Amino acid sequence: MATTASLSFKTAELVQRARAEKRRVLLLVYHHDGVEMSPMSPGVGVVVGREPPADVVVRDRSMSRRHARFTLVGGEVVVEDLGSRNGTRVAGQRVERGVVKAGDEVLLGGVVASVHVLSGGELPLLGVEGSDALRVALQAEIARSRFFGRKFALAVVRSLGVQAGHLRHWALRVREALRPVDRVAFYSVDTLEILLPEVTAELAEELARGIVARREGEPALVAGVAVFPDAATSIDKLIEVGHEASRSAGPEAPVRVASPEGALLYVAPRAGDARPRAQEGSQGAPPESAWEADGHVLATQSPLMRSVVEVALRAARSAIPVLLRGETGTGKEVLARFIHDRSPRRAGPLICVNCGAIPALLIESTLFGHERGAFTGASQQHKGVFEAAAGGTVLLDEVGELPAAAQAALLRVLETKRVTRVGATREIEVDVRVIAATHRDLDAMCDEGTFRLDLLYRLNAMTLDIPPLRARRDDIAPLAAGFLEQANRAHQGKVRSIAPEALALLKGYAWPGNVRELRNAIERAVVIAEGEAILARDLPERIRHTVSVSSPPRASPRAAELSRSSEPDGAPSAPAVTRRASEPARGAADPAPPATPAAGGLKIRLEQIEADLLIEALRASDWNQTEAARRLELPLRTLQHKIKVYGIKKLGYGVSR
Repeated sequence: MATTASLSFKTAELVQRARAEKRRVLLLVYHHDGVEMSPMSPGVGVVVGREPPADVVVRDRSMSRRHARFTLVGGEVVVEDLGSRNGTRVAGQRVERGVVKAGDEVLLGGVVASVHVLSGGELPLLGVEGSDALRVALQAEIARSRFFGRKFALAVVRSLGVQAGHLRHWALRVREALRPVDRVAFYSVDTLEILLPEVTAELAEELARGIVARREGEPALVAGVAVFPDAATSIDKLIEVGHEASRSAGPEAPVRVASPEGALLYVAPRAGDARPRAQEGSQGAPPESAWEADGHVLATQSPLMRSVVEVALRAARSAIPVLLRGETGTGKEVLARFIHDRSPRRAGPLICVNCGAIPALLIESTLFGHERGAFTGASQQHKGVFEAAAGGTVLLDEVGELPAAAQAALLRVLETKRVTRVGATREIEVDVRVIAATHRDLDAMCDEGTFRLDLLYRLNAMTLDIPPLRARRDDIAPLAAGFLEQANRAHQGKVRSIAPEALALLKGYAWPGNVRELRNAIERAVVIAEGEAILARDLPERIRHTVSVSSPPRASPRAAELSRSSEPDGAPSAPAVTRRASEPARGAADPAPPATPAAGGLKIRLEQIEADLLIEALRASDWNQTEAARRLELPLRTLQHKIKVYGIKKLGYGVSR
């Protein structure tokens, strides 16, 4: 497990220095979180180990603190084992000292290293980052894209053939084929994720084709491309769609661009699409506690979520509109499918449309259809979503993103059960059930005048609030088991279980991306796992490096100073706070003292409460201040001022003194 998974700054500095000195030899170390890159200089040793002062630090238990030294001597790279416990192997043979040729595999315990000699004197500007580093970059790019109204893409590139397709054979080739602004991240030994800023769907496809262009002696590559916001409007959905597109690519069609038309998903009912699934430890639970349909899992042992499912079952029997509210990734689409599959309309289609992914000028055409010649590009008559879903259900995901004109048209459809195609005068009767979903506060939007109150009254005949995953931690184990089974089927995996230590980490993580983030984490763990169980090392770094401790976050300097002299004995413990594993922490022999809330004056207590609320919102937003301000319903500048006043720091996941 590496502490230096993200190499965007460190590697850039090293490589740019190497470029200036025209070095062309690179040492690459591949591990679960990314690829560490170190340019080599004649006579200067590069030590690889588990802990500093090693030059390349990879926190993998199979490695020793100072495992091996690589030195460029007379044009050859010499590797020396430094008395490691598990040894150093070159081409499968254990050595104390040996010569490493370009492309040779060097095994340091369970970590692979290799030497690359680049031709032409030019080195890539950046190396290969960790998956978590790319996730942070994606979050920033989403905020940037929304602010400037521009698009970007996520490309998922994988090699065909596991043995021939190890990253060491083609990762640098991919980096060289990209622009300096593009970012590359390690996903598994045969897959890379690439952030392509400032691209249209056409340019993203062109770049992807340049990446997968076959070179003699190298493995065949394929790519899936997901464009924001065309294909998805959240991080985890974008990652999910990108990987699905990559899996659908093959030798005949090496590049697939996902959902270029508003993320529409037509679901045709088939026998066996919806089926109960038996979950271990859920004897006596109703069938709805474990349900799978069309690749989506609804599994719950949480009383909070079970009450939602019970109401959903009652709603399914009727035809009234249902409004699903919940954070991004909580499973609104899954619950909509559940309602449809339990309704009298289950023989009809379910059509899901992401309102936030459709260009504003095309929303009415997408929903209600258009006549030939209604607008530029309308070369033929087109049925809209409501006509196509006759006898079935329409899911309007992210309904809060609808512009005012589309809201008015939707209200008329709900009132009259008729649609009028764009460019037509004749009304068409439609028989559909509407389920709407949103992560936004529609009541607040009505107060602001950005959402119609009369439309809200039509949509919320029955409202279901889906709790975030952090509020129903009992569901993490059954959901993870369902996603494990799915990932095994998708990747021909042989992972049978989740180790207790890994499950404990899953249950302790805050899951800002909710169920979809959990699904993505389990899928990647199945891909990179080396045994029949998912271990802690197989989980993303952001999950492994957070632990729960029983000490509360520190409040502001004023509150902390007064609270130390006024804490009552026997007060109840405060909520656990997330802390990075790299911070100093109390061990088993040094238990944390019981946490107690401050008991000072009202002002001090209010300061502590406010600081806790700020930290909670920042955590839930993955420390994205814009999203946290939205959750708290505060202006961004006010939030930033309060962060400064209370001394809140991301690294410590708490409030500094």
